[in-house]
Amino acid sequence: MATQGAEVTYRRSGRPFVALHDVTFRLAPGERVGVVGGSGSGKTTLARLLLGLIRPSAGTVSFRGQRVDGLPERLLGDLRAGASMVFQDPNSSLNPRMEVGDIISEPLRSPRLRRRGDLPEVSPEAVRAALESVGLDPATTSRFPHQLSGGQRQRVAIARALVSDPEALVADEPVSALDVSVRAQVLNLLSDAVTERGLALVFISHDLAVVRHLCERVVVMQQGRVVEEGAVDDVFADPRHPYTRQLLEATLSI
Repeated sequence: MATQGAEVTYRRSGRPFVALHDVTFRLAPGERVGVVGGSGSGKTTLARLLLGLIRPSAGTVSFRGQRVDGLPERLLGDLRAGASMVFQDPNSSLNPRMEVGDIISEPLRSPRLRRRGDLPEVSPEAVRAALESVGLDPATTSRFPHQLSGGQRQRVAIARALVSDPEALVADEPVSALDVSVRAQVLNLLSDAVTERGLALVFISHDLAVVRHLCERVVVMQQGRVVEEGAVDDVFADPRHPYTRQLLEATLSI
């Protein structure tokens, strides 16, 4: 999963706004990369670009060594099955009209993904296993999102992201909408899942302490640009860019 010289331009009030400027990013198999920066730095835009949810205005996006930025939506099944996303707010990412069992099994029902040929079968057993893998009672399968706590809803979102056996997981501020009391539980769940499955992880956050705990490499973004990147321990111990130093001074004791 990678971008090369990627740019993303939106239009605001009829005027162009460049959300990403010449971003080159690479995620190796099994690697854990944290993407940090303040609000408006381009973190979420990068995540959506990697997963083919938006297209670059310039530059390229690739997955498994093949370019995907120019593919029509109907041919993005390989990317959709091979890389999953956990969004920031489970209240908006889960369909409130669907039962939990249907939410989790939805990726397995997609004809576009089933053409990959090696997805798990859609079955009650697969749904129960997915629920148990994130620490939820299998009886949760017949409940609706509004009947669950915030932490439980995010666990459902994680189960849905993992049910298709992806090789990469993109987590966009996955605990920022949760109560402090359950954040550590969800983070530990994510860390365990990534380790046990050998997944590559893109972890987007403004919390540098969490990135230090979860990730091997860090990418620092400011105003749509990558301003610094490197091994977590190296960047946090000896930040080179003023913005990185500013983030560290505000959130960490180094």
